[in-house]
Amino acid sequence: MTRAQLACARAGCVVCRRAVFATAGVANAPNARPEACARARDGGERRKRIGLYDARRARVLAVGDGDFTFSRAVARALGGAGVTATSHETRASLDAIYGERAMEETLGELERLGARVIHGVDAGNLGETLPETVERGTFDAAIWNFPCVARDADGSAREAALGGFDARSAEELEANRALVERFVAGASEYVVRNGGEIHVTHKVGMQCDWGIESAAATTAPGVVCAGAVVFDRMSYPGYRPMKALVAKSFPVTDARTFVFTNAEDGASITLAEKSKLVSRVNTQ
Repeated sequence: MTRAQLACARAGCVVCRRAVFATAGVANAPNARPEACARARDGGERRKRIGLYDARRARVLAVGDGDFTFSRAVARALGGAGVTATSHETRASLDAIYGERAMEETLGELERLGARVIHGVDAGNLGETLPETVERGTFDAAIWNFPCVARDADGSAREAALGGFDARSAEELEANRALVERFVAGASEYVVRNGGEIHVTHKVGMQCDWGIESAAATTAPGVVCAGAVVFDRMSYPGYRPMKALVAKSFPVTDARTFVFTNAEDGASITLAEKSKLVSRVNTQ
């Protein structure tokens, strides 16, 4: 949770108050559509900071970005020169899922902002599916919001993904945990040394507990989970978290961003004491 979200809640915003209550473990608080938050109407003007990212650390690799509205929000705020936005799906698949016109507008804007867009990137196998022109050790942060296994190894869509459902069975949960582990391991090769970060955002709770905080324990030597923060969607104007294979959004008031770092002292720049973040989550 950011100071902006907390201030918005204090000003009476139902959406942000719901997030604050959820953080405190209070259930059944009044809710409203995210678009009702005044910050959702932000024009996306250029600024020095957006969410967890600022102009000093604007080289970001976003994977599995659905309809690319997260990458667009970052590029609008910080400029697109340092943004590499990727999707697992092909452009044709994205057009079929989210609409050709919508994708043309979003991807066209990213191109105008100077961002790089790459399709067909497997977040669990970055080394093999990112082009060689994407240099290793160059990104300040590698980001995956709401990861999920949408397709089997042969490329066929999973029934749950087609229906827009979250992983439910023990098999699906284990497959998703393994995917996150592979992402953290692969992403660790692409972030800068001694200070590079990997951010994984996911919903938390009994049915959503993937043990993300331990994703680097055995697969990414030198990478540790420094902590987690409450995810504030309204910090990214225009971003719509979307299902992988269907054009459906979903609530994210119970989501957290888990922050991994390769810093020698295990400290995260994002979670530094001087950070504007005010709600951190104990991951120990």
